[in-house]
Amino acid sequence: MERKKLAHELTNFCLAYRILNITCEAEEIEQRIEGQLDDVVFVETLINQIIIKAKKYKNIDAGKLINLLSELERLRLEHEYRVPERTGKKC
Repeated sequence: MERKKLAHELTNFCLAYRILNITCEAEEIEQRIEGQLDDVVFVETLINQIIIKAKKYKNIDAGKLINLLSELERLRLEHEYRVPERTGKKC
């Protein structure tokens, strides 16, 4: 999923289920999320926060939850196992 769309979907989900304790406008939250998706610690923290807080809702949109967590985990794995660019030098 494109990062801008992921940030938008995360913002809507987190506001709907009060996952984030932020008192900003949705647009500002979306910009903050999008700006930090390259930070593996942020992504890991967001995954954990969503999992913990989503457990208290009985009628949560499970499909949306699974989709967002899958996208975040994919992004986290990309960060963690990023292969360094080849420089053309031989070892």
